[in-house]
Amino acid sequence: MTPDLARPAASADDSGHGGVQILVTAGPTRFAGDLPPAQGGLDLGPTPHDLVAAGLAACTTQTLRLYAKRKAWPLGAVHVEVTWRRDPSAQPVDVFDRVLRLEGDLDEEQRQRLFEIAELCPVHKMLTAGSTVVTTVV
Repeated sequence: MTPDLARPAASADDSGHGGVQILVTAGPTRFAGDLPPAQGGLDLGPTPHDLVAAGLAACTTQTLRLYAKRKAWPLGAVHVEVTWRRDPSAQPVDVFDRVLRLEGDLDEEQRQRLFEIAELCPVHKMLTAGSTVVTTVV
């Protein structure tokens, strides 16, 4: 088994003291997760929805970078902002608003193609297709 397959992609640990602050491990990084005060937290770290939005932003950025590199396009800095919200009038009600800022000497055709490529990032495809979660209690 390779080391990447042996380590879970992410885990979360609760201290058991009754708060909603958690210790999140994602890849090789550890950080605090929390909820805003209005939801009973102390706002010490990202919420679970923030983490999903961050995954979409990171995946989009990496997908755009790799595509532009493969095409040898003059893509400069890439900035992706993702905001999650609930819209009861939408179906599904969870909406991720994504804004792309692409710098560099790109023509309009390249910019349009990068927009299309952003729609193909693996996390975007996973979110729009839906997923299966298999839970085991040990």
